[in-house]
Amino acid sequence: MTRLYKSTEPFVFEGAGETASTELLMIHGFTGSPSEFRRLGYYMNDLGYTVRAVLLPGHGTTPEDMIRTGWDDWWGHVLDTYDAIRDRERKRIIAVGHSMGGLLALKLSMDRKLDGVISLASPVFLTSRKTILAVLLQFFIKYVDKKPTAAAHLLEEACTYEKAPLPCVVALRKLLKLVKSSLNQVKAPVMVAQGERDGLVLPRSAEYIYGHVSSPFRELAYYPKTSHAILLDEERDQVYEDIHRFILKLEQLGAWEQAAAACSP
Repeated sequence: MTRLYKSTEPFVFEGAGETASTELLMIHGFTGSPSEFRRLGYYMNDLGYTVRAVLLPGHGTTPEDMIRTGWDDWWGHVLDTYDAIRDRERKRIIAVGHSMGGLLALKLSMDRKLDGVISLASPVFLTSRKTILAVLLQFFIKYVDKKPTAAAHLLEEACTYEKAPLPCVVALRKLLKLVKSSLNQVKAPVMVAQGERDGLVLPRSAEYIYGHVSSPFRELAYYPKTSHAILLDEERDQVYEDIHRFILKLEQLGAWEQAAAACSP
């Protein structure tokens, strides 16, 4: 298979072997694309996992397309994708979300059964408070240029928009508030990962998520050299290894729970 590292297209890599029945549902960030996940997708597929990366409505084309969408459109697409996977009786589904995609993954665990959630650079606290102004500015201007949150070559590989529709910024804030206020409803196993050089999301967001979910099994990982582009930056290999290690722990946890259930009277 020819490996493509820069493409806005959604993708599915079918797994092989014992781990093929575990499907990783990958959800990209605000103004981003599935291209953020291609390197991780290849890495996990090489280990036998089935990988599916969605393209959220309004993304991967132009900001002019995105301005006609809101968080309910993005959420609806994630929900529909999950239901389609579950209808095929895939045994295990783990949601992996980057940035806004992490918020959607956490919300998905509140509404559907997930075997795990991996939240990568998900926002609770932003480095800039200017997004608050979007509520008013959206009535006067349609778009705002985005401040770079990572090195230019990383943003290019992620295929992100260079400007963001202000109504969509408002929609993102609504989603953030909704998920933040409901984190105690997250009971699936959770891995929370955060770069310490993130120029968009304050690193304490990860600690907040970790501390407010109700998951009995949870992990928190920080990466000191990593920007918001946690899946593409220089510590990406360590991030991938940690994600794989977390999934292996979930498999061991699932096997232990099955054994305990079988032995119970």
